[in-house]
Amino acid sequence: MSEQPTATTLNPEFEAVLRECLAGLVGPDEPLQESTDLTAFGIDSLTVVRLLVALEETFGVTIPDEVITFEIFSSPGVLWNVLSGLMEEPDER
Repeated sequence: MSEQPTATTLNPEFEAVLRECLAGLVGPDEPLQESTDLTAFGIDSLTVVRLLVALEETFGVTIPDEVITFEIFSSPGVLWNVLSGLMEEPDER
């Protein structure tokens, strides 16, 4: 059985949302990978809210308040894991 790849390529739609919400913080040619430290870009609470709304609208999920912490915004990989987990859950809300 092979290990899961340590791919650094992000889902293209997810990356587009990230780049749009982080405009002015992340340059257009700045590489964004799963392990990129988003906190190094100086994201603040307004950026977090903008990103949450954009992700919920784009991917058709609701991110529950209890999982919203600054830790989920530490890297694209952590945020994607939360988001993709919500997309896999049956719609109970």
